[in-house]
Amino acid sequence: MSALRAYLAAAVLALMLALSTAALSQDTTSKADRGFLQGLIEDNLSGIGREVRLVGFAGALSSRATIDELTVADAEGVWLSIRGAAIQWNRSALLRGRIEIAELSAGEIVVARTPVASPEPGLPDPAAKPFRLPDLPVSVEIGTISADAVTLGAPLLGEEVAVSLGGSLRLSGGEGA
Repeated sequence: MSALRAYLAAAVLALMLALSTAALSQDTTSKADRGFLQGLIEDNLSGIGREVRLVGFAGALSSRATIDELTVADAEGVWLSIRGAAIQWNRSALLRGRIEIAELSAGEIVVARTPVASPEPGLPDPAAKPFRLPDLPVSVEIGTISADAVTLGAPLLGEEVAVSLGGSLRLSGGEGA
């Protein structure tokens, strides 16, 4: 069950990062500008051995941003897909050092397999330290986290698992709920 939680947490984190980055970016209406903005977001979320792609991004400066599809791929192909993603958030809360998200949702999240490890030199052994919640410079509160369908591929748990996701999150001062 801890593996299931870890993969769901990774999917929710990817969704939150993509939508938050998108929402913090400039809003634009022209097709050329939107292509630039989408490329900027993809480039900032991608890295060595990880390619992030967004399709159908809308509502950058509004209080509700949406993405039709977000994919994360490695050398073997797409391992994470998130479809029908939305974030509704309070932009002015950033001025008070808070991230307040009323809704972080997705229609479908598919984690097909574990990602292939990238050959990044100098990374510490992941087993070297016990898990701790990060102590962020801002507090994070998400009122509703939901996904209508979450599919975990057979390579993760030995057989394909389909669930739905619902909850909330609060993280402040290194403590969370």
